[in-house]
Amino acid sequence: MLIGGALAPNRAEALAACANGNTGEIGIIDAACCPSDVLAAYWPGRSPQLDQTFCQLLVFPTSTRANADDFNQRLVNESLSSDSRRASAEIMTLPSLWWNRDSLTPRLGGRRLVQSWISYQIKDSATPVVDVVINPQMWSVLTYNERFAVLNQFGTAARDFGYNLRFFQGNARSYRMVGLYACDFSAQPGVSEGTSAAVNTCSANLDAGQIVQIQRNLVAEGDRRQQLSTPTAQTPSAEGSL
Repeated sequence: MLIGGALAPNRAEALAACANGNTGEIGIIDAACCPSDVLAAYWPGRSPQLDQTFCQLLVFPTSTRANADDFNQRLVNESLSSDSRRASAEIMTLPSLWWNRDSLTPRLGGRRLVQSWISYQIKDSATPVVDVVINPQMWSVLTYNERFAVLNQFGTAARDFGYNLRFFQGNARSYRMVGLYACDFSAQPGVSEGTSAAVNTCSANLDAGQIVQIQRNLVAEGDRRQQLSTPTAQTPSAEGSL
């Protein structure tokens, strides 16, 4: 996140931690440390900023029971909101996806396709994200084009509120990512954010099998780099020994 042309303090600290190999437990990748260069082999020609956002979305924990602690520890304080099951009747919580949910046609599952959503910001990058949980049975009967239409509709709505989107199917115990919609929200030179002249570069992915493969590759590469950057125990000097 940029503030006055400089990295925000939490982002700068996270990058410094990556450089020092101080990223915590192996198997968990902090967003700033995600090896986004791995994605070039899958999606060549995309900007480094967009690849970094995709990388964060792919490896960031979910809010399921098994991952709840890791998920909550990596959020910007008080950024978790917009749970569709706790919407306020007095004020509109953002991002508001109610119209998108209720406008789905019966063929696409109607209002029953989307079960819930939450929004938050990732701590070490301030990346805004909305996680949408869908009904797996209804999702399974949709064609690829129908699924893409749904993902694009919700992704565009999230983008208009300044959020990236993750699509999941599953239950409270486990989620499986089935779609991604991410944008490069970095400001363009001479263009103010929020104006009609500002154009955000966005990309979507709906290949659940490829998503799982990339997630595994990112975690494996992150672990490998972390192990390489972790100082090994030094062998005691022979000097002074008997």
